[in-house]
Amino acid sequence: MQPTNPHRIYVFDFDQTITRIHTGGCAETEAEIVEEYIRSNLKDGFVELVEYLVRNGNRTYIATYGDDSFGHGIKEASAGHALVKRYMDVAFGIDQEYFYYTEEPTGNIIARYSLDGKRHHLEQILAREGIDGNDSDLMRNLLLIDDDADNVHYFAQRGCSILVANSPCESAARATEAGIFHDILAQLRNKQ
Repeated sequence: MQPTNPHRIYVFDFDQTITRIHTGGCAETEAEIVEEYIRSNLKDGFVELVEYLVRNGNRTYIATYGDDSFGHGIKEASAGHALVKRYMDVAFGIDQEYFYYTEEPTGNIIARYSLDGKRHHLEQILAREGIDGNDSDLMRNLLLIDDDADNVHYFAQRGCSILVANSPCESAARATEAGIFHDILAQLRNKQ
């Protein structure tokens, strides 16, 4: 079967992939969600890469273990979906439409502490995109960028693309690099 959408789906992990410093999935203080701090914690090139991807018809997701429940019992905490959304609103502007979530499973921010190699996250993406997880051509169009080798290994086992072919550990290490988004963008531009 030919892919109905030849464009790729880019799945970004949040902590230590999009961010420089791990948030633990929860900002406990106001200082951790002010614009200055967030801008300093976002890796360079992320905004430019996402804008390029979307402009060229690709889909984007953020898949994180940072769960909404991480903020329960902490006054003024921002956790899970709300924390990721706050980061994206700072990165792209308050009216941004690149990353969003809703109560229904239609958003492209998936925040759940599933500890399953992000199986839950992948299944949500496949359902939202209408992709048959057994179709290897379609699965190859999905690229995971994640600093956790176990998550990368799971996605690779399912037939998804990873940063370094056949090496979940190297792929995870690449995802932590400060210049990863500039590198990916340069590779994409060189293919044009």
